[in-house]
Amino acid sequence: MTPTEAGDPDYELAQVNIGRLVAPVDDPLLAEFMEALDPVNAAADGAPGFVWRLQTENGNATGIEERTATSKSGTISDSGMASHMA
Repeated sequence: MTPTEAGDPDYELAQVNIGRLVAPVDDPLLAEFMEALDPVNAAADGAPGFVWRLQTENGNATGIEERTATSKSGTISDSGMASHMA
């Protein structure tokens, strides 16, 4: 049975939240956050209806670095997600 036959829509809505860390991932200031990251991601992965989350080979998205370029209209920020979303 296909998703459409099961009554599910033939499209999905995605949301991406992007945050910037206040310190390097190995800084003690982020220790509690980094310790909680794997359990939180595991809960998301196991949630009913879960489809996808942004992650790299390390299992999360903390390794994606921001790149900034300048254009005629100002500064353009590219978090490097395009290569990870393809």
